[in-house]
Amino acid sequence: MSLRLTDNDNHELIEKYKRGPSELLQAIAGLNDAEMDKTRAPGKWSMREIVHHIIDCDMNYFQINRYALADTGSTFFFNEFNGDVWNSKMDYKNRSIELEMRLFTMMREYIAYLCTTLPNSLDRVLMHEHGKATVHAALEHDVQHATHHIEQILETRRLHNL
Repeated sequence: MSLRLTDNDNHELIEKYKRGPSELLQAIAGLNDAEMDKTRAPGKWSMREIVHHIIDCDMNYFQINRYALADTGSTFFFNEFNGDVWNSKMDYKNRSIELEMRLFTMMREYIAYLCTTLPNSLDRVLMHEHGKATVHAALEHDVQHATHHIEQILETRRLHNL
């Protein structure tokens, strides 16, 4: 399959986006369940909770990106997403991350695949109640969001000498 993107920046963004799951896996490599439950400070999320949060947010953007790719320019209505509510209601503290890590990998691979095969994919637009966003901007957001939280995981590991 040939890459239809002509802009090297777009190609680099897609590659960064695809690396997210492997970077997250590297950040938690070798941790046991008790270690995954460590936090940076009292009241902060554990590494396990951060992993679940990254993936739940990505799941929301997965649908947003697919919508923009399929029906560019149409309006998408976001549902309210409160990370603390999701953490509590989805029981992040007590759930394994293996299945979600596989889902995270597949979602990122699928969106990257669409972005490399559909013409003008990163320029496609999603309209929403706060304005508009391109797929390019959404992917940048996803990369930055995951990177920010991976850094929190790495900070937690350093604080606990893990």
